[in-house]
Amino acid sequence: MPCPGHGVKEAADLPGGVLISHLKQEDNMKLRIVSFVAAMVLGAGIASAASIGVFGDQAGGTCNIAAAPGGAGSLYILATLGGAVSGGMTGAEFRVDNLPTAWFVNLIPNPAANLTLGNPFALGGGANIAFPGCQIGGGGVVLLWTVSFFATTAETNRTLTVARHTNPSNLNFQCPLMTLCDSPVFTKVCVSGGQAVINGPSCTVAVAQKSWSGVKALYNN
Repeated sequence: MPCPGHGVKEAADLPGGVLISHLKQEDNMKLRIVSFVAAMVLGAGIASAASIGVFGDQAGGTCNIAAAPGGAGSLYILATLGGAVSGGMTGAEFRVDNLPTAWFVNLIPNPAANLTLGNPFALGGGANIAFPGCQIGGGGVVLLWTVSFFATTAETNRTLTVARHTNPSNLNFQCPLMTLCDSPVFTKVCVSGGQAVINGPSCTVAVAQKSWSGVKALYNN
């Protein structure tokens, strides 16, 4: 119960309609809060639904890159579909920062691609890849490049980051991007840039689940 002198007054103590008005204002405030949170949740889900990332496996299940000094290995640059790009993609533009410059690297683009420009790891550059048809991948994951490497140096907890092309094809898109399957327009869409770690702690790539019921619970409190 409320402490004496605080909290909700009895209806008999209030002028007619004041209690109802007070409750309506409280409900309206809760509704505005719920609407604001819902917008944030849905907006975040859309923004992060599609991404370009670097992975230790071709399925996109781990972001840890195992690389022993003096040894060979592989990493994979993948496009994860979702949001506006859930129907497929026809191309991508981006760069990958912080790969050791002393490593020997062999870039193998997806054989389905009909155009590749640049180098994803080039300092002050980036790469473009395009496909002649719509790519939906397997499980919403499209292979862009397979990267074979020979590690000439020992690395620990070195982070690789996908970022925008240093010289974007369209200055209005200062972001990693994909192009949609809407020929002949090929609409550009900004996507998230992922991260991977060379010889870091074990890490997996999880998809954040947003629940509308969780948002509704705010209104019930």
